[in-house]
Amino acid sequence: MSPCEGKMTREQNVRAVRRWFTEGWTGSLDLAEEIFSPALRTNGILVGTDGPKRNNRNRLAGFPDVHVVLEDVIEVDDRVVVRLEWTGTHTGEYSGVPPTGKAVRVPGLAIWRFADGKVVEIWSIQDQFSLLQQIGVLSPEIGGVQVRPGPS
Repeated sequence: MSPCEGKMTREQNVRAVRRWFTEGWTGSLDLAEEIFSPALRTNGILVGTDGPKRNNRNRLAGFPDVHVVLEDVIEVDDRVVVRLEWTGTHTGEYSGVPPTGKAVRVPGLAIWRFADGKVVEIWSIQDQFSLLQQIGVLSPEIGGVQVRPGPS
């Protein structure tokens, strides 16, 4: 493979990531077949192409107005690292939680590994703790990764 071909592949990987977070996250779930391998593993668990679709269906059911901002997209070799923030209004059931009408801001981080033109591995985290606090499932008094400053 020439250096130009490798660079094109990395650019295509970045383009696939951007498409999933903009188009896939807002409802174009058929993109999963194009972007993800049937052997896709997320955080070490085999999920195939149905895993990302299930996650997005759940998110869209709870937050139909979801909007994603990709803060950083970094590509290195066969990997693309994304730091993002998604926002939405909890107007539908999300993971069994009835709608609250509350707006949320949720940061996330994902590392995607590509092989043969498809995503084969994802390691990701999102601030689910903060999300559950924002929709009222967890008390804001419970400390998470960042402990809120108390009275001085």
